[in-house]
Amino acid sequence: MPFKYRRLIIAGILLSLMSVSVFIPIRAYAGSGFSAVSGVKLPNDKITVEGNDIPLRPLIIGIAREFNLNYVLSNSVKGYVTLHIKRVPLPKALSIILMAGDLSYSVDNGVLFIGTISSLKNGYVDYKINLKYIQAKNIIPDITPILPSGAKIYASPHGNFILAYDIPSNIKKIKRIIKSMDVKKRVVLLSAKIVDVSDSFSRNIGIAWTFSPNANNTITDNAAFATNFTGVTDLQSGRNYLNVGILAPWQNFGAISAQLSLGQQLGWDKVIDSPSVAVASGQPATINSSLLKYYVAYTSSGSSSKTTPSSSGGTTVIAQEPVTSTLRTITIGITLKVTPIVESKKNILLNITLIYSSPSSAQGINGFPAVNNKSVTTVVSVKNNSTLVIGGILSMEKSHGNNGIPILSQIPILGYLFSSRQKSVSKEQLMVFISPKIIN
Repeated sequence: MPFKYRRLIIAGILLSLMSVSVFIPIRAYAGSGFSAVSGVKLPNDKITVEGNDIPLRPLIIGIAREFNLNYVLSNSVKGYVTLHIKRVPLPKALSIILMAGDLSYSVDNGVLFIGTISSLKNGYVDYKINLKYIQAKNIIPDITPILPSGAKIYASPHGNFILAYDIPSNIKKIKRIIKSMDVKKRVVLLSAKIVDVSDSFSRNIGIAWTFSPNANNTITDNAAFATNFTGVTDLQSGRNYLNVGILAPWQNFGAISAQLSLGQQLGWDKVIDSPSVAVASGQPATINSSLLKYYVAYTSSGSSSKTTPSSSGGTTVIAQEPVTSTLRTITIGITLKVTPIVESKKNILLNITLIYSSPSSAQGINGFPAVNNKSVTTVVSVKNNSTLVIGGILSMEKSHGNNGIPILSQIPILGYLFSSRQKSVSKEQLMVFISPKIIN
């Protein structure tokens, strides 16, 4: 079959200035052209290389890339060569080129390994490690810092596998490390309920609010149940607070859902939202139950004047301040961020951050309302399918009023007999129930 020649540019302008001519014949295949080398042999295509003081490393890289070869080069591949090779088969030409630098090569599974003759003779081998769950390119940064000295690894772009190059004893270590990392991630179903509840609701369902802010806490309901709580942050603002508790062991998420449904019928609670999300172990999940509110903010951009005619025939200057309006938004509601980590079949570590935002009664700048932010952050180790609750009194309103019979209630001294005073305290409490469950 006839050959066609194509100039191979190696190291760009550097080699062009040294008047290097490199020609490689490519067989005229039908279809997409020359494919990657498979098997253990190099192709026998003939190449032509001419030049003085050619950098060895860029030359080998250029040849390997032209033939779509995967390659591993040791640090010993360096220096310069002067060549005049015409139409020499690639395996022979490569041997001649490497001989000038006391180097040699081996090919296995389509990968070209180049190093010193002694290193190849001392048992350096390559090994293909197939991956099941982790992408090969993603594991390279994690494993490279802990590789044995001299080891090389390569993530193949043609499949989900890694090629490792080292002596057999180190290959076993590399394989063991990679296999320990290539594991199927457990999936956790995070179910949540965001509820407005009455003041007595937490007592009715048996929530244990038994820990201190910023301390390690353990809640123990009986000898068979112990859950550790770490790093609770309790941010207080007036009478508002957020706190963390846990339900009794028999109160699973199904049971609490039934009680919440009953509580709605009795007027004890109101379920605001019931989101759920499945997330891989170690990955963060964000649940938003919020509302975007729009406000118009008015700002003054300086002073100006307006001239109007006066009744006396003169003019009157009236100072004005141009006012511009801007549409702005604030987000109120709940943002829940949870990162579950499966510790075992029975335990799940939860890294939880809950932020509650609400409009403040305080006046903001330019009519823009201030926002109250309350949050709690905790790292909790809980049992699989148990239920954690975050709650707190969000607001307290006091009101009072007078009722009475007209005229009679206004009679001095005796008027109180025909009137009454009413005082009321209204509390709104928010609770967020979170239940993690391993589903695979």
